[in-house]
Amino acid sequence: MRIDLYKIKKKGMQVAVVTTGALLMSFTSIFAAPVFSVHAEETKEDVEQQKEEAQQAQEEANANAEKYQKKVDKLTAAVNELDKQATDISTQIVEKKQQAEDLQNEIDETQTKLAEAQVSEDNQYEAMKKRIQYLYEEGDVAYIDALMSSASFEDSLNKSEYVDQLSTYDQKQLNKLVKTKNDIAEYQQTLKDDLADVEKVKADLETKQADLDDVISQKNAEINKYSDDVEMQKALAAEYAKQESELDDKLAELARQEQQRLEEERKQREAEQQQQDNNGGSDNSGSDSDNSGSNNGGSTTGSGQFIWPVSGPITDYFGPRESPTAGASSNHMGIDIGCSYGVPIAAADAGVVTVAEWGESGGNYVMIDHGNGFVTMYLHNSSLAVSVGDVVSQGQTIAYAGSTGYSTGTHCHFSVFLNGSYVNPLDYL
Repeated sequence: MRIDLYKIKKKGMQVAVVTTGALLMSFTSIFAAPVFSVHAEETKEDVEQQKEEAQQAQEEANANAEKYQKKVDKLTAAVNELDKQATDISTQIVEKKQQAEDLQNEIDETQTKLAEAQVSEDNQYEAMKKRIQYLYEEGDVAYIDALMSSASFEDSLNKSEYVDQLSTYDQKQLNKLVKTKNDIAEYQQTLKDDLADVEKVKADLETKQADLDDVISQKNAEINKYSDDVEMQKALAAEYAKQESELDDKLAELARQEQQRLEEERKQREAEQQQQDNNGGSDNSGSDSDNSGSNNGGSTTGSGQFIWPVSGPITDYFGPRESPTAGASSNHMGIDIGCSYGVPIAAADAGVVTVAEWGESGGNYVMIDHGNGFVTMYLHNSSLAVSVGDVVSQGQTIAYAGSTGYSTGTHCHFSVFLNGSYVNPLDYL
C-alpha cells in the first residue's frame, strides 16, 4: 500500500503548535518504520511521483519554517525595542524616587525650621508681655486691657488703635518673626505640592512599566510559540529529506532490478540465437558466413575496457556526499564530469541501448547494456541521439551534454553497473 505524502504533510501542518518534545514523539510514532517499502507492483513512475510529493512537502515545510522564523525575528526586534523603553522608564522611576526622597527630606527640614521660628516668635512675644507688665505696673491700664483682651498676638496687632503704643523695636522684631514663619510655611507647601507632582509622575511611570511588562510577556509567549513552529517545520523538512533519500535508494533498487531483468533477457536472447545458429549450422552447412552477423550490423558485447564519455574534470566523485541541490541524493552513485553545454557524449563501450528517455531526477538519460554484466548510464543530457534497441559502438555519440533533471550545472553523470549493482566508474576507466 502506498502512503500519501501529501496527507502526511497536511497532518503535520495541523499540529503546528505542538511543542518540540511532543513533535519528536510524534515523529517517532509516524516514521518508526520506513514510510516507503519496495513492492513488486510499483513502477519507477510511482516512486518518482512519491519522491516529487516528498520534495514538495519538504519545500513547503522549509517555506513555513522561514515564514515562522521571520515572525520570530520581527517579534524579537519588537521585544528588544520594548526592553529599551522599559529600561528607560525604570531609570526615570529611580530618578523620581530620588527626587521624592530629596523633597521629603527638605520638607522635614522646613518643618524643623518652622518649629524653630514658632519658638522664636513665642519667645519674642513673652518678652513683649513682660514689658507690657512693666507698663501695667507703671499705670497704663487702658493699653494693657486692650492687649489682654485680644485672642492672640496677631489679633492685637490688627487693632490699629494700639499698634502705635508698641515700641518700634518690638514691632519690627515681631513682624520679622511672623514673616519668617509665613515664608517657611509657604515654602513648605510648595515642596509638598512638588512632592505630590513627583509622586504622580512616578505612579504614571510605574503603570506604564507594568503595561510594557505585560506586552513584553505576551510577545515572548508568541516568540516561544513560533520558535516551536520553526523547529517543527525543520524537523518535518528533515524527515521528508530522509524519505527522499530512501526513495533514491528505492529508485536505484528498481534500476538494478530492471538491469538484472534486461541482462537475463539478453542472455536468453543470446542463448536462443546460439541455439538458432547451431540449428542453422547443422541444417545449412554451406550457408554464407554473412548470415551469422548481428541484425544491426554491430557487436552487442563490449570490449570490457571503457573510455571516458566526455573530456573534462571530475566535479563530484562516487560515494557519500552532501546533497548539492533539492532532490539530489546524498549517496552519489557515479561520477560527475564537467563539460560545456551541447558537447557530444560518447558510449563508453559497445553495446545495446536499453533506456533512452526522460526521468525526474536524471533528466534526459541513456543506459547501455555492454554484456558480461556491465551496464553504463549517462544522465542530465540536453538531448538524446539514440533510441532503445540501437546497437552502438565504443565512442559513438549517444547524447549531448546538458543540465536536465536534478542538476546544478552542465555535466555528464556517468554510472557503471556490474551484475545489477553500482560500482565506482573510476575502477573501469
